[in-house]
Amino acid sequence: MKVDILIKNASELLTVKGASKKPKTGKQMKELGIIKNGQIAIKDGKIVFVGSSKTQVRFVGQSKEIHSISPPSDFQAEKVIDASGKVVMPGLVDPHTHLVFAGSRHEEYREKIGGATYEEIAQKGIDAGILYTVEMTRKASKEELIKKGLKDLDIMLAYGTTTIEAKSGYGLDIENEIKILEVNKELNEKHPIDIISTFLGAHTIPKEYKLKKQGFFRELFSFFSLRKERKRLRKEYVELVKEMLKEIKERNLARYCDVFCDKLGFSVKETKEILEEAAWVPLNEEERIMGFGLKIHAEQTDHLGGAGLAAELRARSADHLDYILLDEIKKMAKSGTIGVLLPGVTYHLMEMVEKDFFPAQVREMIYNGLAVALATDYNPGSSNTQSMQAVMELAARLYRMTPAEIINAATINAAHAIDKAQEIGSLEVGKKADIVIFDVPQYEMLINNFGVNLVNTVIKNGRIAIEK
Repeated sequence: MKVDILIKNASELLTVKGASKKPKTGKQMKELGIIKNGQIAIKDGKIVFVGSSKTQVRFVGQSKEIHSISPPSDFQAEKVIDASGKVVMPGLVDPHTHLVFAGSRHEEYREKIGGATYEEIAQKGIDAGILYTVEMTRKASKEELIKKGLKDLDIMLAYGTTTIEAKSGYGLDIENEIKILEVNKELNEKHPIDIISTFLGAHTIPKEYKLKKQGFFRELFSFFSLRKERKRLRKEYVELVKEMLKEIKERNLARYCDVFCDKLGFSVKETKEILEEAAWVPLNEEERIMGFGLKIHAEQTDHLGGAGLAAELRARSADHLDYILLDEIKKMAKSGTIGVLLPGVTYHLMEMVEKDFFPAQVREMIYNGLAVALATDYNPGSSNTQSMQAVMELAARLYRMTPAEIINAATINAAHAIDKAQEIGSLEVGKKADIVIFDVPQYEMLINNFGVNLVNTVIKNGRIAIEK
């Protein structure tokens, strides 16, 4: 059989194949479908063979006659890759990023390292927070954002990521939210990495919908009127987000709608209002409106109830989940909502001590059948990394996840979190040939080693994208 690429002699070929079409949960998280001395053949961008590099045999009837089955020598490949001493596995999938933004917040981070609060940072005249990134992104041209996005995607690819989800959320008005989503679309066309777009207009309240700070006594004497005005402005912005949804849907610029359900973002009530507007809503037997998949930033800085709402709305994923309750874990498991965990945030914001309970929470998630995925949450403020390898390393050290659980969470379950598991996330015949070869002989070494890039080769859509 003629094929385009033949990878052979892999020390360990991790198929990550599951027992069903659902994401892996519970004990399945420990299964990687390992083939020793493995081989995989690629033709026309798809996987056409997965198996052993050794000639396979079977016995027929009582005569014990030996018949060979698809010996490796049957493959005639244009390109042969000898993966001796290496691990071959699916390309990494990053189901939560904020890819498109402008500006840097390194000065803010320098002050955070020293223990400064946002108020103290502001007093020093240092621009900080989401709204600073919004300001910089609004000023940036599409060309500038595309240039930066391509650079980020190159880094992601070099570290083994082959598919990502990318959110808007640094525009917070119709013009700039659409600009970001259009940049996502152009980046998807220009770069090998596949990009799934998410609309996050409900990231935070923009400055034009916030009251300017009043003097202390004026605020004291005008408490009720000011509270009423703040409530009015929030409602106006929620309505604007709903209006944005319509235009974004008409232009087909996003697959999902996300909301930052947090005390720093939007209430459970506001989140539900936006997501119900975005969801598939039947009008009659033939017509539906909107049709966005649903995602929620939930329980990041405190418990608010976003995880329970995600289960109620059967959202595709709820992300962060630092302060999730056991009852909500069980509800999400029952609804099929995937829990996307973001250890880069805990690490970058130096929250390890205050969130030392989280390893037990993650164990409860897996034990109670919640499908767990991993993502970078790449953004300039709370998780400034493009590397899924780094996230995998952190998941072991911060969450105490095992290497097998981590790999499943970064491949097949991450693919389910963006509804792409039928195409990517495991090495199976018929799936896209998104494959990474790591320069280690055993998969546990990926997690044991840290701080270096172990990628040897990246194959995207059946073509070699990175080769060392």
